[in-house]
Amino acid sequence: MNFAKPEWLLCLTALPLIGFMAWLAWRKRRYRWERMIAHRLRGRLSNTRSPSIHFASLGLALAGVAGLIIGVAQPESGEEWIEIENEGRNILFCVDISRSMLARDIEPNRLLASRAAALEILERFPEDRVGVLLFSGETLVQSPLTIDHSFVEQTLAQLDPNDIPVGGSNLTTAIDSGTRLLKETGQQSNIMVVFSDGEKSSEGLKEAAASAAREGIFIYAIGMGTREGSFIPDPRESDGKFRDRSGKVVFSKLNEEALQVMAEETNGYYSEGMGAGFIGKLDSALAEMDRFQEEGKHQRVAKPAHRWFVFSGLLLIMASIFIKCLPLTPTVVLVAFIFATPRTEASLVEDGIAALKAGETTTAQQLFSEAARDSKGDYAASLYLASGSAASRAQDWSTAVASFSSALLAEDSEILQKAHYALATSLFYFGVSKAKEEKVKAWEGSIEHFKASLKIDAENEASRENLESVQKQLAELQEEKTEEEKKQDKENQKKQDSEKSDPKEETENDKSSEGTSDESEDEQSNQKSEKEDNPSKEDGEQNQTNEPKGGESENIQQSDKTKANDKQPNQDQSNEGKTKQPNRNKTQAENSNLKDDPNAPKNETPRERARRLLKQYSDFGGKAPRRIRRPYNRSPHDW
Repeated sequence: MNFAKPEWLLCLTALPLIGFMAWLAWRKRRYRWERMIAHRLRGRLSNTRSPSIHFASLGLALAGVAGLIIGVAQPESGEEWIEIENEGRNILFCVDISRSMLARDIEPNRLLASRAAALEILERFPEDRVGVLLFSGETLVQSPLTIDHSFVEQTLAQLDPNDIPVGGSNLTTAIDSGTRLLKETGQQSNIMVVFSDGEKSSEGLKEAAASAAREGIFIYAIGMGTREGSFIPDPRESDGKFRDRSGKVVFSKLNEEALQVMAEETNGYYSEGMGAGFIGKLDSALAEMDRFQEEGKHQRVAKPAHRWFVFSGLLLIMASIFIKCLPLTPTVVLVAFIFATPRTEASLVEDGIAALKAGETTTAQQLFSEAARDSKGDYAASLYLASGSAASRAQDWSTAVASFSSALLAEDSEILQKAHYALATSLFYFGVSKAKEEKVKAWEGSIEHFKASLKIDAENEASRENLESVQKQLAELQEEKTEEEKKQDKENQKKQDSEKSDPKEETENDKSSEGTSDESEDEQSNQKSEKEDNPSKEDGEQNQTNEPKGGESENIQQSDKTKANDKQPNQDQSNEGKTKQPNRNKTQAENSNLKDDPNAPKNETPRERARRLLKQYSDFGGKAPRRIRRPYNRSPHDW
């Protein structure tokens, strides 16, 4: 026994492994029962199947699967030779592939239109022998007469003007070659279908057609092109137009006269293009022709034997299931197997109507949908309408939209109009409870379906009124949405402006605070300098005890005057002096701790020392340093 697909037999190796794993699982389960229940009580406390029934069911199931696997491998019980006989008629396609067939006065061009027409004829007559003959300046038998239409289709798909190097449209030679080819078949009646523009036909065309008529050949000519004509494209030229040797653009027109001569001489038919009447004329001519029986061909055919294995496998699997269920409830299983019938479509519709009358809209919708899935055509669409109506009563708008959308497949205009109207209404209510963006989409869909309903039934007032209402509400919604967007843009602009102005205010505040701090520092430095210029009374008494000679008395008197003048502001600021007294003591302590200049005089009074220090640091803009301890670490503002 041979197998057409022996690779499927490898699946048989998995069956012993499956049986062994099933035996291990049964053994493990039995061990658990033995540990849980005593052997003498197991029959009364458990409802397990006997091992013989269990393994018999398993063996039958594995045997059934093995039979199905062997059936899939397609076993062959031998082979036989049969004779194939075909009856048909001869049809020869004569296709003009000259350069003029590339003109585009018919879309996409004349040659491609000829190919499409030939394929249409080939599909119309599947049992006839068809051949392909190409011609331009010469002829070429591209495909002999054959019943293998796939080969003919491939030949037609490869039509190219470059297949024949000699240009022109030699119809006379094409008819003579086709006549000889059809004459060799020995049939009395044959048909030749010519696809050409008839331009520049050679002489002797009428005689060639008469010769074909004597051989029982009917010529059906199809004129490819128009009377107005068009230029011949040439990709090698800059303007894409073919030119002759003199440089003139070649313009090609349909020459119907030559094609009509061929058809009239052979009692055939001429058609400008692939008209609707051409196929009918050709069909009538072929119907009048006698069919011939082709010589029988012998072909080796294998005798299939897979049916027996598949049938046996299915029986074994069913027996396994039956035995497995037998110990539990054999009577119930048998009765259910015999009397169980599928739920019919009519019963679903009746139950749906009853549920709808009882107010159970959800149940009715499910029943109508199930019945619609089992139906086809307009009846299924009407059931989907009923399902959507039930969902609408339950205000389940998403389900209603889905059901009414399925009803749009109807071909009946009345059902289709109702489906569009119901879908538009459901989309409107579906969008009511949604956000604005989803609402806009739903209402736009509602408007489209109301318009579709009006296209089918323009006098439907309900559709027109609802369409106007939805359009008005959608316009208001879009206007409201636009106002909100403008308001949001204004708020965002204000927020951005406030963010831009905040840094400037902070900068001004920082500058003002710096100015205030600098002014306070300057006031403190001035107060310190005044304190240094106005020594205490003890210093003055010491200066009086050490009386200078000569010019020193004048200096002392001047200093006394300055002291008297300095006392006046101190009296005005007596209250402030109390608070500044600790600072004065601190300044004196700091001045006492300063290291003196090594070149300074030893017996220097505090006043002279203060003047020396002012003169020493007078390069700081004429102001005393804010801190004498660190004179060189001053801020740029003081400089």
